[in-house]
Amino acid sequence: MKRIGISQRRDDVPNRNETRDSLDVIWSSLLWRLNIIPIPLCSEIQDHLSYLAALNLDGFILSGGNDIGESPKRDHLENSILDYSKAKNLPVLGVCRGMQYINFYQGGSLINIGGHVATQHSKLVGGWVSQNSINYVNSFHNYAVTDQTIGEQLEPLAHTEDGVVEALQHKHHPWLGIMWHPEREPYQTSNDRLIQQHFKV
Repeated sequence: MKRIGISQRRDDVPNRNETRDSLDVIWSSLLWRLNIIPIPLCSEIQDHLSYLAALNLDGFILSGGNDIGESPKRDHLENSILDYSKAKNLPVLGVCRGMQYINFYQGGSLINIGGHVATQHSKLVGGWVSQNSINYVNSFHNYAVTDQTIGEQLEPLAHTEDGVVEALQHKHHPWLGIMWHPEREPYQTSNDRLIQQHFKV
């Protein structure tokens, strides 16, 4: 089974005087069902590259949650993940914020948008969409990548009808970004296939 590291959201819990890395439990059941061992990654460890090397992973998922800049330690970890994956040629799947971070890492930016929170997009545009049988996707984001704000060496794979980039890939590294959450409803077998194909499960 493939061992895939997955970044987590970072939350302060003032009433318990704690800071927590946390991950929706659905990720663990989803990945295990796809013959992937999920390895949640800790943001507090300082020596990221030694930490990632010691885990002996086959790839990474940059999960959703936290806007970029909201949690500097999470940003730093994900930056190191991309550095490490680039050096080792390991696949990365960026989900929602994870796709945005890939774009940020490559020098891109985001715009603030409306109409993309707690909804679905029933029509995506792009040949990659039909090739992967993606009929509709969920949407939970206030910020977006467009063709004008996409980072260097990234190419869009799918757009919404209002021009927002919903999927992208790196031209030279095995990095894929999607703006929807495959771990959330509605369930689609196309998301399972997408994950398995990307990590060669």
